[in-house]
Amino acid sequence: MFDKASRNQQSLDRSNHSRDIQLIIDCCRTSVPKAVSARISAALRESIDWTFTFNVARRNAVLPLLGRTLTRDFIEQLPTDISRTIESEQERHLCHNLFLTGKLIETVKFFRENGVNVLPFKGPLLAVEAYGDPSYRMFNDLDILVQPKQFRKAVDLLTKNGWKPLTSVGWLTKRNWNISRKKDIYFVSPQRNLNLELHWKLSGSHFGLPKEINMLWERLDAITLAGAELPALGLYDLLIYLCLHGSRHSWERFGWICDIHQLLLSKTSIDWDRLFVEAKSLGSEKVVALGLKLVKDFFEFEIPDGRWTMAVNDPIFAEMSREIKGRLFSEELSHIPIGNRYTDHLRLKERSFDRLKLHFHYLAWYTRIILTPNEADRNVLALPHALEPLHYLTRPLRLFYKYALRPRSGQSKSG
Repeated sequence: MFDKASRNQQSLDRSNHSRDIQLIIDCCRTSVPKAVSARISAALRESIDWTFTFNVARRNAVLPLLGRTLTRDFIEQLPTDISRTIESEQERHLCHNLFLTGKLIETVKFFRENGVNVLPFKGPLLAVEAYGDPSYRMFNDLDILVQPKQFRKAVDLLTKNGWKPLTSVGWLTKRNWNISRKKDIYFVSPQRNLNLELHWKLSGSHFGLPKEINMLWERLDAITLAGAELPALGLYDLLIYLCLHGSRHSWERFGWICDIHQLLLSKTSIDWDRLFVEAKSLGSEKVVALGLKLVKDFFEFEIPDGRWTMAVNDPIFAEMSREIKGRLFSEELSHIPIGNRYTDHLRLKERSFDRLKLHFHYLAWYTRIILTPNEADRNVLALPHALEPLHYLTRPLRLFYKYALRPRSGQSKSG
């Protein structure tokens, strides 16, 4: 009977990928504790769906972490074809990250030589600070923050040197551009082999950090990257930002949770009281609490602070953590409906004014969705080019018919 139950459990594990998912989670750290190492070894003695494992790890930007752990500590247990696949991925990834690291140093130097103060963040800088090695982390572009008073100059410097904006820059021509909801411009290099996000603030106004314009620049750290000393966000600003960034994007990547975990582990001491006070002052206590809850749930991380422990144990975060895990490790990429994002974001807002800004943001978003014509509108009513603006009038009517009238008529027929 025991053997039969064991076989049934193995069948269940394979059908829902629980063993594969746990293997990904356990391998996503730079140093593996003994108990976790034993769990990885036991999993590798069983059947692993490597196609699922690699696809999910790649989608979650943790394939380098997974590969490094497996080839460093468990190479003898890996099938030959799997170890070769990992080594090939690692070589490609290392070349890619070294290229971007070199380009980041060049770009910061370029701005400095032209009198523009810039602050690189995420990318290679976070890889070095949190993981101690740029090859552990996946990143595909460079992020650079510029002070608002120098933002126009930075944009002009890039465009004059052949960089092309991939997103609209029309808002920058307005007199009061600095009250725009926009936070960055996406550029591609003249050789089209490098993408750069040039920011003048760290996040949109509906989910923003109000201190980036003043205090942020007054308390920077410095990090040595490939022999060059670069400015970096201070630890507590960085922790709050990473939690805010993850929450704003509904924690769509497991790699973002790994970043916070590794950043916490990389520090010999953390002033949890300071983190609490600063997060509270920004209206971001819940945002940080959710980030810490995810680190605690995925990595069994113990938070040595009573106030944060109480905040993290709020039942709402347990529900959100389960939902996030389900999305992260689903077999197919899971789309998050706009209504779910709205609800999740609203749960994390503590202050009335912040909730009001969020309501206006989503009201504008819903309005754009309702009023902006798409291919379906053009297929329903083909208009000459000169009359295409009429689709802005016909689209709301089509949506009203589709979602309000047609279901009712269907119900009456079935009745």
